[in-house]
Amino acid sequence: MLLSFGAVAVLLAGCAAPSPQGGNAPEPQDAVADSTAMSTTLDYIEAGLPDLEGASLAFIVECATQNAFCQTRWEGAQDAAEAVGAKITLFDAGFDPNAQLAQTQDAILQDFDGYILSPVADATGCANFELLQETGKPVVNINSPMCGNADYTEGTAGFVAMQTESFFLEHVENAFSLCEGECEAIAVGGFIGSDLFTRWENAIQRALESYPNVTLVSDQPGNFDPAAALTVVQDALLANPDAEIVVSSWDDMTRGVEEGIRAAGKVPGEDVRIYSVGGTDYGVGQVEAGAWDSTTILLPYEESYYGIVQLARAIDTGEMTPGFTYLAESPLVLDGPGSLFITVDNADGFTPEY
Repeated sequence: MLLSFGAVAVLLAGCAAPSPQGGNAPEPQDAVADSTAMSTTLDYIEAGLPDLEGASLAFIVECATQNAFCQTRWEGAQDAAEAVGAKITLFDAGFDPNAQLAQTQDAILQDFDGYILSPVADATGCANFELLQETGKPVVNINSPMCGNADYTEGTAGFVAMQTESFFLEHVENAFSLCEGECEAIAVGGFIGSDLFTRWENAIQRALESYPNVTLVSDQPGNFDPAAALTVVQDALLANPDAEIVVSSWDDMTRGVEEGIRAAGKVPGEDVRIYSVGGTDYGVGQVEAGAWDSTTILLPYEESYYGIVQLARAIDTGEMTPGFTYLAESPLVLDGPGSLFITVDNADGFTPEY
């Protein structure tokens, strides 16, 4: 889930060192990709999708219009529904868990043939899933795990996603692994209190354990807001002028990271290296221009498309797709750049979808 920019007031804590979450080491949440789930989904597409003859699908999600990620994901859902001959109805919670509960109850009353659920939050999403499960209709979970699970939740018809704790760990460890010798780092995340931010912070703390040569000198929320990120990074660099890298959790916010580096009198890509998340058109362009070292791919279109395919399979055949369908294993990655991390060396093998 990527929150809408400006949805919450910007609360900055200056340029204090880590961590916004406190000192206790988190319990690891290791998501494990299931290659069988991916291959089953791809094989089902390759064999020819069914005609569900107007079956009704509910798309119950945290967002659909609020930013480019959400918009692209909704496009993927609509295209997949059309491909399987289904009618799809959007329930957009606007990142509000109370709204998502009301929409879940409404969807149940409308008696859909199947449900896609992208939860606003782990606990409330789990409660909504349990309500949907009582209908006896298949439910596919996309984007964000729920019910305290690192990835797939038993009883769902499938789980398609990227942004697990393990995904963020891959991202941060990639950045840290490129530090030579002692290295000072700055981290800029989303909204404190969100599940996404918690997974981001847990990943950072775990990466620091693996790379003791890296010192995190600033770890602050950027609220997915470029202006907030600019302030965070400028302040952090003025207080810690030897910092070499910045890890950021969203490409649009990284626009502000880049400007914060410039505002501190440094050159992005030369004095300070940037590692972002998104794989957006803008982010890939900045990598190709040399301002960013990498952007880590997200695939919102495939997230919903594959989710609808798994739901169609459950409706058509009664067969579930258990396990974590990790989009890092999708053909767009494996047959394209060959890596989640888009750099100047492999950018020509990837076409951004948003």
